[in-house]
Amino acid sequence: MSDGLDQESLVAFTDRLAATGRAGAALRAARTRIAEDVRAGRIPAGLRRLALSLNTPLPPRPRRSDDEPETPASVVAEEGLVVLSGASDDELVEALGALLGRGMRVVVTAADPGVPRALRGRLPAALAAYAVEELPSLDPAELRRLRRLLATSTPDRRIRGRQELPAADVLPAREDIAGCCARAARTVDGADAEEARVLPSLLRDLDAERRAAVTAVGRCVGRTVGGLNASPHVGWLRPAVYQLVHNVHRAEYEQLQSLAAQQRDGLERFSGGPEVVETGPVPDDAVVVVREYLYFLTEGGRSRSYFRPAAQREAQPVLSRFRVGGAVPQSAQDVGAVAFHLDLAGRHHEIERLCQVLAIPTPHGPNDLRELIDALDVGAAAARSVGALRHDVLFLQQGSPVVVPDLTAAERVARAIVDYDEHGDPAEAADELDRQADELAVVVPARAMAPEHERAVAALRAHDADAYGEALDELEAARRDAADQHACDELLARLRTDAPALSDAWAAASGARGGGYGLLCFAGSDTLLSALPAADSADLVVVLGAGALSADALLLTAVAPRMVAVVGEERRATSGTTLLEVLNQASARFLRGRTGVVQEATADDADPVAIPAQNSARGED
Repeated sequence: MSDGLDQESLVAFTDRLAATGRAGAALRAARTRIAEDVRAGRIPAGLRRLALSLNTPLPPRPRRSDDEPETPASVVAEEGLVVLSGASDDELVEALGALLGRGMRVVVTAADPGVPRALRGRLPAALAAYAVEELPSLDPAELRRLRRLLATSTPDRRIRGRQELPAADVLPAREDIAGCCARAARTVDGADAEEARVLPSLLRDLDAERRAAVTAVGRCVGRTVGGLNASPHVGWLRPAVYQLVHNVHRAEYEQLQSLAAQQRDGLERFSGGPEVVETGPVPDDAVVVVREYLYFLTEGGRSRSYFRPAAQREAQPVLSRFRVGGAVPQSAQDVGAVAFHLDLAGRHHEIERLCQVLAIPTPHGPNDLRELIDALDVGAAAARSVGALRHDVLFLQQGSPVVVPDLTAAERVARAIVDYDEHGDPAEAADELDRQADELAVVVPARAMAPEHERAVAALRAHDADAYGEALDELEAARRDAADQHACDELLARLRTDAPALSDAWAAASGARGGGYGLLCFAGSDTLLSALPAADSADLVVVLGAGALSADALLLTAVAPRMVAVVGEERRATSGTTLLEVLNQASARFLRGRTGVVQEATADDADPVAIPAQNSARGED
């Protein structure tokens, strides 16, 4: 051991103490038990303290002028070995009450079992409830836990015994509830409130294949209308598509698409041909005349200077108004160039007219034409997808309350359809939360429901994920409280089988701090020595009639870490080594009781018990 005491030294010390008195069955049992405990490493704290004090006597604690009058309770808090002499029974009872108030477990003993019983009979009713004849059979660790549970008890925790808490596995996971609350609180950006409310219920009733088809159309509308809105020509394109959705100027729109494509292709083919220039006004029938003449030439006809064919005669006045490569067109190739030039001009005039009808800017040049074609294709795709959506929504359900009257409504409806596919129905999530709240509310009877349980149900009904998470944390703490209260009730019930009055007194003091959970055990010395209590069963052993005892009675230090030897009017021991002699050598604190106040006594004051002069300084200030 670090303090210089090994196990065999303590066993030898025990043997020397036992040899100072008369051998008896109780003494032999205590000697054997102590030796076994020491060799097993379970060294009694009081016996170890006594041995150390004898090896290295401690100096007395100096008294200060401002010290309060010392009492056994205050001295025992600092000293492990105390001798009290000259105290009346009333003073002893008062001292026991003070020790009990500190929550100490006190064993009062004497060689004559009648002496502790007589002192017990003088206890007032308030202290008598804490008095027992035997130490409780509870394991010291269990008794320590019971005292801790009683000291930390609160009114709220005591109520847990009347409550039923839901098992953790019946509570919805906080992650699931957080997701459900987020879905229930979602709003579809840009969607009409009525559409966002009605559409999910319609989609929910569709079979999976039909719902997938409607969702695909909704996504298509999102892409095409998104492309329309992203177009640099959205300013004039969106109104045109708006009309197209309602079949207004559909023919003109489609004709413009076709002519614009033809014009683009024609310009690309003609870009490498000879330049054609008009030198004068062109007749209205110029296209027909030139094309008939071109047909004549391509079919093998020949132009002549004399006796000109009819086709040539009609075409020459028209062709004279053109220059191909700077010359009057003569060959079939030149005539073809003029015919192509007239076709481009005619389509351009028609494109210009259609653009005016549709309120679309007229393209000038190949680049403008290509941009027009791209924009018209984007608008047509948007119109087709919107048309498909209008059809599908119309037949979602007989008498469907959702309509798609225009392009703007189509965007909203499509957004709501896609949102339902990606995130589910907010109303459905809200219904799920309400369903889980209903199920959780009936897990335990209403009269036994804990406040934390009620808060969890209320949080589900309010769709409040944060409040639900807080309620779960509170329920977890409530379960710990309930477990502690259950353990406390169980331990109190077991204590009640040994000491009903003590159990009731401790239960009545539940929640008090700094005391209220001590006990007073009154037993004869032989009873204690025959069956020494387990370690940590008591805090203090009070030995009555200590003046008549020999040193073997110090084996009682194995009962508790502290000892108070009470010297009364008993006949003093005169032969052999006495208990008081050993305590004096161990630097025990000597006190004397006077008129209800217990004060420190000098060695001379204790002369009747033959205290050696070497320790007389313990009593001087």
